[in-house]
Amino acid sequence: MIDGSSYGFVLQLDGPDILKDENTDMLLIPRMKKMPIKLFRSIKHNKDFEASLSYDEANELPPGVLSSKFAQYSVLGLTETSEKYAARNLSSPIKANLHFSLSRSGVISLDRAEAVIEITEWVEVPRKNTTLENNTTDNFNVSIETSPGNTSQDNAESLSSDDDADFSPDATKGKQDTDINTEKILKKKTFRVPLKVVEKSSGPGSVISKDSFSEAKIRLEALDKKDAERRRTAELKNSLEEYIYSTREKIEDNAEVGKVSSEEERSFFEEKLSEVQEWLYTDGEDASASEFKERLESLKAIGDPIFFRLNELTARPLACEHARLYLNDLQKIVNNWEMNKPWLPKAKTEEVLSEAEKLRNWLEEKEEQQKRTSVLSTPIFTSEEVYQKVTKLQDKVASVNRIPKPKPKIEKPPKEEPVSQENSTGTSNNTSGEPTSETGQNTEDSVDSSHTGTDQERVVHDEL
Repeated sequence: MIDGSSYGFVLQLDGPDILKDENTDMLLIPRMKKMPIKLFRSIKHNKDFEASLSYDEANELPPGVLSSKFAQYSVLGLTETSEKYAARNLSSPIKANLHFSLSRSGVISLDRAEAVIEITEWVEVPRKNTTLENNTTDNFNVSIETSPGNTSQDNAESLSSDDDADFSPDATKGKQDTDINTEKILKKKTFRVPLKVVEKSSGPGSVISKDSFSEAKIRLEALDKKDAERRRTAELKNSLEEYIYSTREKIEDNAEVGKVSSEEERSFFEEKLSEVQEWLYTDGEDASASEFKERLESLKAIGDPIFFRLNELTARPLACEHARLYLNDLQKIVNNWEMNKPWLPKAKTEEVLSEAEKLRNWLEEKEEQQKRTSVLSTPIFTSEEVYQKVTKLQDKVASVNRIPKPKPKIEKPPKEEPVSQENSTGTSNNTSGEPTSETGQNTEDSVDSSHTGTDQERVVHDEL
């Protein structure tokens, strides 16, 4: 779905030397024009002027609007800009551009204005070097037309040397320096000068002044405070009325209230409830929030102790049972630690058991005292105290249970002692001495064998 403008808008121009024609009263935005949209209108004028916005159909105005014109602006600075650029060579008349915007909510406004000046001036620019281009083209054609078959090697070398001389960087640079010059051409320039827009609207469409805005803000803040106080008064009144009815219903319907309160206490409380209820529907109709709060607090000062004892009558035994169950489970937890987590410090385990024993003794002591105390009196201990002590013990158990298993120690292999130099020298000597003894033994064996041979020879000679 596309949003469209509910009304058409007309732009009207007025000022010195502005002729009334179709250009001064123009349809800016037709009815059912797509929103949002931005647009501008251009007029040929050189003096300050005024612009106004009005509805297209004077017979179909919004409810509460008496005049079709709803906005008026003064566009200033155009006269000064025209005088400033009057001496320049203007190529077209000075124009003023008006920029409008139509929001998605259907609100149209003049956002800004600017003067557009177009001038034509003679500007010097470098002239193109046509001579150098023609020479280059001619030389290029000559080199192409020359055939290798019609010229000798000497002519080719001379032509090559001539071409190199003509197209050397120094020669080209010299020609460019001598041929470069400038020429004047007409060049068009456009200047856009912002203009000042002053809103002169009056009535429903006018812009509120700073003083009026501050006064309106102060009035709105005062009204907001009154509304907040009125809401607070209504809430406290409803709370007081609700407390009276709900409390009377509890006293009448709940038989347990009789166990934790005396007959005199209940009668006094009911009288106060009736008294405040009567005041609420008579003098309290126009009471302030502080009065309702004071009455409610006075009733709660009587009723809260009764209902607190009533609540503890059932909540306290449940809390004690919860504590005993946890203490029984705690012994199992400690046994599991000894079997599966032997690394836990024994001191921490004993500390947990000690705290558990203290809680058990405290609980037995308080229960014994509560039995000797009347239910009409303030309880010796509350269910909240029991839960707080159990939670504290649970936190301690959790902190011990989170102790990580220590990492096993890795034993490093023993370092080998280095062999001393003396031992190594003795070993080498022993090693070298062994062959010597063997050699000596072999020598002795050979000597013995030689002696034996000589003796045998002697025996043979003797026999002969």
